[in-house]
Amino acid sequence: MRSKGLNIFIIIVVAILTGCTVNFGQTVPEKEIKTEVTETKKIKLWPHVKKEYWYAKYFLTMALNPNVQRMLTPEQTFAVVKCTVDGFEKDYDYEQFLEVIGDNLRISPQMNKYVYDISYVCSQEVQRKMKEEQSKELQKNSEKLKLENAI
Repeated sequence: MRSKGLNIFIIIVVAILTGCTVNFGQTVPEKEIKTEVTETKKIKLWPHVKKEYWYAKYFLTMALNPNVQRMLTPEQTFAVVKCTVDGFEKDYDYEQFLEVIGDNLRISPQMNKYVYDISYVCSQEVQRKMKEEQSKELQKNSEKLKLENAI
């Protein structure tokens, strides 16, 4: 109730202020601003259930890898998987993805490099976020210790 009254008050004030303008003479015409329209690639989203399937399938592949197990927790592994599959979705329509990567038991060296590169970039991002969170946690704990020592 209180916010309705405030909203009405703001509307009245704005109406009064915009209605009370002083004319200082002729206005100079503004220069025409040219805008350039760039064509962006429209992302056709994958079917939700199919995307979840690829999250699960790729997670299983990564989670079974001993090198990944040593470096990442399951939550971090899933974050890498999610980032990677989202990257696939940005780069490929679902049918195209199935044709080039998904349905193939063996993929070309170029596609293998593509999958590796996108997964690597995602893992670097997850590790960066992990370090950032650890740093915040350490800072929070040190501030807590300083406060406890001050008491």
